[in-house]
Amino acid sequence: MYIWRENYMISNQLTENNQYFIGRSFELKRIEEIANLGSAATIVVYGRRRVGKTELIEHALHKRNLLKFEGLEGKNDQEQREAVLYQLAKYIQDPKISKLYFTKWVEVFELIAECIAEGEWTLYFEELQWLANYHDDFISELKYVWDNYYRHNSKLLMVLCGSSPSFMINHVLKSRALYNRSMYEIPLTEFNLQESQQFLKKSQTEVLDAYLTVGGIPEYLKYLKYDSSIFLSLCKNSFRRGAPFVGEYERIFVSSLANNPHYHAIIQYLSKIKFATRKEITKHLKISSGGYLSDLLRDLEMCGFIKMYTPYNLNDNSILSRYCIHDNFLMFYFKFIKPIESEIMNGDFNDSPTKAINNETYRQWLGYAFERFCRKNHKLIAKKLGFEDVRYKSGTYFNRTLEKQMPGYQIDLLFAREDKVFTICEIKYSQAKTNTQVIDEFEKKLSHFPNPKKYTIQKVLINLHGPMDGLMARGYFDRFIKIEDFFE
Repeated sequence: MYIWRENYMISNQLTENNQYFIGRSFELKRIEEIANLGSAATIVVYGRRRVGKTELIEHALHKRNLLKFEGLEGKNDQEQREAVLYQLAKYIQDPKISKLYFTKWVEVFELIAECIAEGEWTLYFEELQWLANYHDDFISELKYVWDNYYRHNSKLLMVLCGSSPSFMINHVLKSRALYNRSMYEIPLTEFNLQESQQFLKKSQTEVLDAYLTVGGIPEYLKYLKYDSSIFLSLCKNSFRRGAPFVGEYERIFVSSLANNPHYHAIIQYLSKIKFATRKEITKHLKISSGGYLSDLLRDLEMCGFIKMYTPYNLNDNSILSRYCIHDNFLMFYFKFIKPIESEIMNGDFNDSPTKAINNETYRQWLGYAFERFCRKNHKLIAKKLGFEDVRYKSGTYFNRTLEKQMPGYQIDLLFAREDKVFTICEIKYSQAKTNTQVIDEFEKKLSHFPNPKKYTIQKVLINLHGPMDGLMARGYFDRFIKIEDFFE
């Protein structure tokens, strides 16, 4: 082992506190609790690219000494080890460290152990899927050093962080090597609407549009906050040559998944249609519908790229289960950026980026995104309607017979409640108040909805700006949910 401690002292490595940090109150409290346990612990943090993992970790632990080692895209195991040694040499201020040659990770980990044997330290491995090169050797060798060195420092926090949820779950959290070794899981998701508004400082309508378009991804929202309108910023950052959103699709995949063409094939297939069954995906890929396909679909779901949804009254194994793109940004990219990518690269919209998108088409697309948003936020809706303490199943309703007779037939969102009530929601995205025409549309859907046990039907209209006076006067809907209800 290379012994440096007698001749060298590692300098304190602190990160600056981010005074502009917002949100993440649950995660910050959780990390503080783990840090105060009084024993060495491992925190596993994962989430999609640009969701703010590094910002969270460095903000939460900014008062502690930090050793941070970041994986490099597309490098082999030896190159990853050399990069870690180079980073360690800079921390120690000893260039000889970068000249060492190790053939196993355990040797690197033992060297790091000398730096963090005493004192309050955070050992932070970032982009772990690249460091490990999507293999298990990194984790199995880390286990040995944790057991024999790291855990003996009661003030040590080891953070394993990655942008590939499927790798972090399957190869780290489920690894037998690290099982039950004081390991704590923090899945980091996007901002909610309230956090997004705090970040953007725009009107509720604009914040919702931004959220429906790029999700609550902090790094994406940052691009949308500096112009006079969200729409103008969106166009500038989407339709100019070299704009950040143009090449983001490839960067997302590089960060999240190993290089497997079937991942791309599934996403690109789903981008061309509204949804697809497992059988249809199998046929398109020309592979068998077995364990391999299940792994592909599961990995894409873990990354948040796709989502399986099933009629509320059926289980997830139903042949009616469908897959669709779930990530807001990916849906926007395939609808509005990908089809005109060559024109964007030619600079056709550099001077007038708003001309690249048809506003009417964009508004219609936002309507579909709003439906998905409501289904995703069913707990918030249940709370607003006052039955959050009642057990329920939520989802859409559709069946093949109805879809043949009435193309596009679907109940947007319903709650099958154990208190013998169906709460059925009609979702409308419009900049104007909703008129009485919605009653005929809703009644047509209800006439085909099966209710053999004669449950009570609660009718709810979810829209942005509420009902017109005429609709309110009819007294048809039992409850209304407006945009401000989502921001409370």
